[in-house]
Amino acid sequence: MKEKISGSVLHCSFCGRSRDEVEILIAGQDGHICENCVEHAQEIIDQELHLKENPQAQGFSLNVKKPMEIKTF
Repeated sequence: MKEKISGSVLHCSFCGRSRDEVEILIAGQDGHICENCVEHAQEIIDQELHLKENPQAQGFSLNVKKPMEIKTF
C-alpha cells in the first residue's frame, strides 16, 4: 500500500527514495527525509563539529607572532 499526498507517492526530498524503499520517512513542513539521509547528515555534522573543535584537523595552523617579532619583520 503506497501512501499518497496530493496524488503523488511520498519520497525522501534529499535522495528521492520512495516510502517503499526506506524503513522510516520523517515528514517535515515542505518535505520528507529518510533514515539513510538522517544518518548521512549526522556524519557530516560530526565531521564539521570535529573540524571546528580541532583546527589542526583542517590542515591549517595559525602561527601568531609576538609584537616584537612583527616590529623586527
